Amino acid sequence: MPRRLGQHFLRAPSVERLLRVIAPRSDEVFLEIGPGAGALTLPLAARAARVVAVEIDGALAQRLRASAPANVEIVTADAVEADLRALVPAGGRLVGNLPYYVSSPLLRRFLELRERVRDVHVMLQEEVARRIASPPGSKEYGILSVMYGAWANVDVPLTFPPGAFAPPPRVSSAVLRARFLHPPPVPVRDPAALETLLHRAFRHRRKTLENNLEDSYANLKQHLRLLNIEGSRRPETLSVVEFAKLAEMLARDV
Repeated sequence: MPRRLGQHFLRAPSVERLLRVIAPRSDEVFLEIGPGAGALTLPLAARAARVVAVEIDGALAQRLRASAPANVEIVTADAVEADLRALVPAGGRLVGNLPYYVSSPLLRRFLELRERVRDVHVMLQEEVARRIASPPGSKEYGILSVMYGAWANVDVPLTFPPGAFAPPPRVSSAVLRARFLHPPPVPVRDPAALETLLHRAFRHRRKTLENNLEDSYANLKQHLRLLNIEGSRRPETLSVVEFAKLAEMLARDV
């Protein structure tokens, strides 16, 4: 197995647990990231209308293409760079077993599909999944927690021990489930401004919000005062709503 790509393939008994959580319907189209040997792809295709699977490893893609049924399309591409919007119809769903080394950039890319796909079910390192689903005030709360919280309901419905995979990873894994909401729970008029703010706010987690942001925003103190946000707070204590409002207000000065 191509360990150079960080792949760990889910064993068959665990696939059924995952499918029960995904609950595919016969009229649905799925975009799958990292199908590997097809452990999820093939049983998913038996329950869904169509599966478009994006696999970076050419040899794996070729083997899966040879055994896949007619309603499975295998695309050999890097999901970090591929045009994912072109591969899934509006109202589609996204699933995947993500290589741990590239999970963060992929998770950011999936947010770009929030108007395109209904939900996301992806396998991640458990620590990463719980970090994204964590609430304000927790030590795990961070950039992706806020970004996913701005557009989706997020939870961790399943966990898997290392033995659920071949070869087994060194850590436990979990399914991150994000169900995109329309309208979103928090109005974000400028997603890029929000992401920029978050990167700056969480730059040094031990510093206060004001210390992290004062060099980037000229009228920071005024805006914090208008929003009734204390500059002495740590960034992990701000809610998604507070970050969204602050990003919108600060963007007016740019």
